[in-house]
Amino acid sequence: MGLFDKKEKKEREEKIKEREREMILRTYAKRTIPSAARKIPTITTREYRIFRRKEKRKKTWYETLVNISENFVRISPGKKMEEDIKRVIAFTDMKITPEGVMGLLVTTIMFFAVIGIVAIITGIVPAIGGLMVIVLGALIGYYLIQYPKNVLKSMRIQASSQIVLAVLYMVVSMRISPNLERALRFAAANTSGPLAWDMRKLLWDIEMRKYYSAEDALDAYIEKWKPENEEFAEALRMIRDSQSQAPQRAMQELDEALNLILTGTKTRMKHYSQDLRMPVMVIHMMGIVLPMLGTIMAPLAAVFMADLVQPWHFILGYDIILPIVIIWFINTTLRKRPVTVPEVDISRHPDVPPKGRFFIGKTAVPVLPFAALVLILFLALPIGFFMQHPDYLMSGMANRNVSVNSLLMSTMIILGIGISLAVYFILSNYQRISIQTNIEKTEGEFEIALFQLGNRIAGGTPTEVAVEKSIGDMKDLEIAGMFKIILRNIRNLGLTFEQALFDPTWGALKFYPSKLIRNIMYTVVDTAKKGTSYASEGMLRIAKYLKNIRETQEYIRDMLSETSSSMKFQAYFLTPLITGLIVSMSDVIVQVLSKLGQYLEGMGFGQQLGLPDVSAAFGNMEASVSPELFQLIVGIYLIEVVIILGMFLTKIGSGENRSLMWLSTGKMLLISVIVYFLVAIMASSMFGELIRSALSSLGIAG
Repeated sequence: MGLFDKKEKKEREEKIKEREREMILRTYAKRTIPSAARKIPTITTREYRIFRRKEKRKKTWYETLVNISENFVRISPGKKMEEDIKRVIAFTDMKITPEGVMGLLVTTIMFFAVIGIVAIITGIVPAIGGLMVIVLGALIGYYLIQYPKNVLKSMRIQASSQIVLAVLYMVVSMRISPNLERALRFAAANTSGPLAWDMRKLLWDIEMRKYYSAEDALDAYIEKWKPENEEFAEALRMIRDSQSQAPQRAMQELDEALNLILTGTKTRMKHYSQDLRMPVMVIHMMGIVLPMLGTIMAPLAAVFMADLVQPWHFILGYDIILPIVIIWFINTTLRKRPVTVPEVDISRHPDVPPKGRFFIGKTAVPVLPFAALVLILFLALPIGFFMQHPDYLMSGMANRNVSVNSLLMSTMIILGIGISLAVYFILSNYQRISIQTNIEKTEGEFEIALFQLGNRIAGGTPTEVAVEKSIGDMKDLEIAGMFKIILRNIRNLGLTFEQALFDPTWGALKFYPSKLIRNIMYTVVDTAKKGTSYASEGMLRIAKYLKNIRETQEYIRDMLSETSSSMKFQAYFLTPLITGLIVSMSDVIVQVLSKLGQYLEGMGFGQQLGLPDVSAAFGNMEASVSPELFQLIVGIYLIEVVIILGMFLTKIGSGENRSLMWLSTGKMLLISVIVYFLVAIMASSMFGELIRSALSSLGIAG
């Protein structure tokens, strides 16, 4: 009964704490801030509802496993490890304890060890199989204990994409009014992702009096980020110190803070691109070249070691274990990636199709039926063929006629799978990328437009006249359309400059749904309320910062261009070329061995040499892997490698841009499987014909 009493007491205490939180949140909700056309971007009740949803999130599978294992096994880690785990837990906000993490490690290893030992004792698997189960448990245990660190690195990468903009917004806010809390609110309101939530949590802690002031909160925030991104922590320190400096010195300090984060990004990316040479070489050699060289020997191993090497060994090795190892190595490499500029946000654009759909006219059509139709068209003939000849896949080369037709049917299966996947990836994302590209072009021109408008206003020109003259300065740019809408709204509808931008029905930003432009124009409108001189200075300053950010992007692209070109060549041509040649050569080699063994057996060489079965010297053809099945194994491996290369290539160059990643992967997959198909069939036909001619001239083939 004591256990149940403790459990009920704990539940009552949790309910009381939850009621207290609800009362605090209701009290705060009453202090709502009038939201006009967003005078100063602030954290309103809506932001705290977002925070509450984050706080009330369901536990992840890892947190559930840790909490369950903690009920049975609690082990205290070493002091240093405990500090590391606590730091990770504090950063990721995972609901676990260091003792629970160590308990899960021990529980996992013990669980697999018991299974392996029992399997060996009972004879279910041989000793080597039981040892593999135990080793698997150790590997899974290592993965589980490293999982919180991996989550931390993933969060850091996602948050890092917003770091430059967060510093920019804080600097702009501090130039207008040297108030740290206001700067934090402004940055939190205009950024997104994990970093925005992190800043909202910091503001929530200030509201709940966890910190005495914004300075104290920022001190803790700097300490939190220093191990993860030293430049970001130093930029925050400079922003914090600027409010205690003389005005002129404060402005210099703020400029230096942004320059520091931009310079740090360039330096980190330079080192990262240099360090990429070895991982790319390892991925190329260990993931592509060596496995492909191994496939040359695989048909011979399947023939001469047919009793030991079974088809499932190739499937397990090439299609499961090897891709997992490559993905693990790639993810390890990507976790070291420095900060990047954020992905273009297209969520506000009215023409963005829903996920898994694309527009035909104005109708959003699902992509899956098109991909399925392509797959059925390619697979119909091969499936019918192999249903009539199931022995072509299930048996070896014994008593088989030499023909390229069966290999053609087999490669059509890979061609169908690859093209159907490519169709799905391309149709799902090409319209999204088209919109994203247009927004990127508009954002690239926005720097020039902002500079032109700032110069006009700096000369004392009224806003309306400045907008009109700026249109003439940038008439060849697409961004001029936004200023034409602003001018039309001011003149024809009598709207203010702020309303001409942000009006939900007629505002110019409704037709230019860029989050970057929207946030910057919020800043411009906010500064304009203090005077046109502040507005012009803000525009010119932001235009300069946008130029620096663009130069940083170009610098990153230049640094990674060599790596990207090498990997593109691998994905588009090198890998399908090698795999296609290997498949065709393996087909020819196995056929030659089969015919040669049959010929020698028929000529009676076995009796002359004292061998009862001379064909056995050329391998066990009945138990060997058929060329058709071997082609399927290699073809699936090719598809997996191309998808992995497409993901890696996009992430090192563009970060977490999923639409671009899948579109690029679809294009690579489309070209690579076609190249593979053509090379495999043409090489098999050409070499097969040469071999048949050579054997015929010797009187072997018949």
